[in-house]
Amino acid sequence: MLTLTAMRILNDTSDPYFTRLQPGAFAANKPIGKPCDNAFSCHSGLSKVAKITLGVVLSIVGLAIIAAIVYIYRRRNNKF
Repeated sequence: MLTLTAMRILNDTSDPYFTRLQPGAFAANKPIGKPCDNAFSCHSGLSKVAKITLGVVLSIVGLAIIAAIVYIYRRRNNKF
């Protein structure tokens, strides 16, 4: 694919489309904000339920990691 693209660039006699754009042409037609559809919801950020779920899951995972580190430390130093 890269070879085909390079061959087209080398052999094409016309200029690419972006060299024909006038300065500021995109800014005049640039949409504001994000679309409201299935991909992007109209509100920004996480919902309240998602924030609570994220907090609970991260807390449990964090405590499990700390417990594993303490267990390994105690086992290596024979402090059982």
